[in-house]
Order: sequence, then structure tokens, then C-alpha cells
Amino acid sequence: MPERLPAQKAIPATEVRNKLGRLLDRVCRSEEHIVVEKSGIPVAVIISMRDYEQYRRLLAKKSLDTLGPKLAQEAERQGLTEEGLQTEVRKA
Repeated sequence: MPERLPAQKAIPATEVRNKLGRLLDRVCRSEEHIVVEKSGIPVAVIISMRDYEQYRRLLAKKSLDTLGPKLAQEAERQGLTEEGLQTEVRKA
């Protein structure tokens, strides 16, 4: 069963400043993601380190997913075989 997403709550920046300790506790327990608003405009989000690390892993995976095809296209453009590409990667 997939993990339940934390609730998302929008809070004005002044309230975040006044209640930061309590908000961090809620975020740390993964109960909420806090959307910080300034003049009613969302400007930042406070999330747990665990959620942030997961987000970074997703970004890295996305980057790798796009890198593979680009690398294959460049190798083909240069006339490198898979073996030649592996040799070049080892050199680098």
C-alpha cells in the first residue's frame, strides 16, 4: 500500500516566524508540509529531511533518465560503439 502523503497547509510568513518550533515538530513527524506565503503568494515550503532526501533522489533519477539517451545520441554522433564509449567513460 502506498505511503500516505502529508497534509499541505498554507501559513503566512509572520505566523511561521511566531510558531516555527511547533511547525517544525509537525513537519518532522511528517504530518504536514508547510507552504509559506508572503502577501498571500506561496514562496517556500517547509518539509521534513526525509521528504527532502526523497525529493533529491527523484531529481537525481530524473537527471539520470535523461542523461542516458543523450549520452547514447552523442556516442552515435561521434561514431563510438558501446565498447568505445565504455573505454572513454573509464578514461574520464
